[in-house]
Amino acid sequence: MAYSRASSVFLILVLFVAAATTSLAHGRLDMNFEGRLCCTTTGNCPGQGVPGVPVEIDCAINGYIETVGQGTTDANGSFNVFVPEINARIPYGGRFSAIPCVATVGLPLNTEVCPALSTTTGLLLSAFRRNGSAGATFRATIVGFVRT
Repeated sequence: MAYSRASSVFLILVLFVAAATTSLAHGRLDMNFEGRLCCTTTGNCPGQGVPGVPVEIDCAINGYIETVGQGTTDANGSFNVFVPEINARIPYGGRFSAIPCVATVGLPLNTEVCPALSTTTGLLLSAFRRNGSAGATFRATIVGFVRT
């Protein structure tokens, strides 16, 4: 059965939003979404980083999936997408332990850039976990990609 991008993203987000329990600071909250894409059959590291790949940050907002940020992997396969005032867009009463967002990478990738992911179609999706903060900016890192 073929799944659409929206249904795949929605399913992953529902699983993580359901676990919402941890309090966030009141007021402005910015988020840096970080991760690394490697040229492996799963997209997970360790492995050679994949440069120049578009990455979207998709979040569950008021029951809909919304792309809140976009970036491109650097020469090492790393990405960092800054989303200002994310708490104004995700109204969960200031409480969630799992961030209701996923990193989304479209497949296939260019065979010259990553042969391991050049013959597969679909998406790579990864949830995020909070990983520290600096002032009002939280860091969120990928948990690990899954293919849909």
